[in-house]
Amino acid sequence: MTAAPDRPAERGGRYAGAAIALFVVLGLDVLSLFVGKLLDGRGLGEPGVWPNHWYATVGMFLCSVTMWIVAAALVVRWARRRGRLDALVGTRWDRGVLLAVLVGVVLLLALAYLESAGSLSLSLIREYRGFEHRYPGRGALVTAFQYLYYLLESLMVVLLMAMWQRAGEIWTGRVWVPWGGVGLALTWGVAHFATHPAGAVFVVPTALVYGGVFVGARKSVVPTLAAVYFSFIV
Repeated sequence: MTAAPDRPAERGGRYAGAAIALFVVLGLDVLSLFVGKLLDGRGLGEPGVWPNHWYATVGMFLCSVTMWIVAAALVVRWARRRGRLDALVGTRWDRGVLLAVLVGVVLLLALAYLESAGSLSLSLIREYRGFEHRYPGRGALVTAFQYLYYLLESLMVVLLMAMWQRAGEIWTGRVWVPWGGVGLALTWGVAHFATHPAGAVFVVPTALVYGGVFVGARKSVVPTLAAVYFSFIV
């Protein structure tokens, strides 16, 4: 009987490299702005982020969603082929996982409350009203694609965090430290200072909360994804 081939040795640098690659793909979201302008019939040098036509805005979201689906699929395939997917994410669901998610949700609500200066009107509602004002009669449709976009961004955030978490575990041998949240804060969180400095003050601690949820939930991907997505809704 032939022995099964040995799995490649784990190296923290490989996971860190994969995390940086995911972060770069997240940043490629800027390409969707050019797609939106092309669909809108505007020149690439024209100012303004939001297109004049609803279908161009939907096209922007679909551009980002497509990139992120491909990137997520490639990362999962890479981890599975190396036999390391179970070291990155899990499927556990028990009281401990539920408690970690509930604590995370409370902290995320508190951060959302502080960021909105004492108002907890849902981001979902605010964005729907904004799109309905800009694209009368198409607000619900555009908002649906906006939240598909957020779902895929949430998935990319979880994968990015999983890579940093495993890298930190290998480098230090400490599995209960939220390395994923730290790595996420130093990349995805800090990057927001370039695009939205006021909001970045809250994005960095939000990333750390994500990391705590991920570790507390024993890397369970669905509950962590739910907590991350929840923060986009509120």
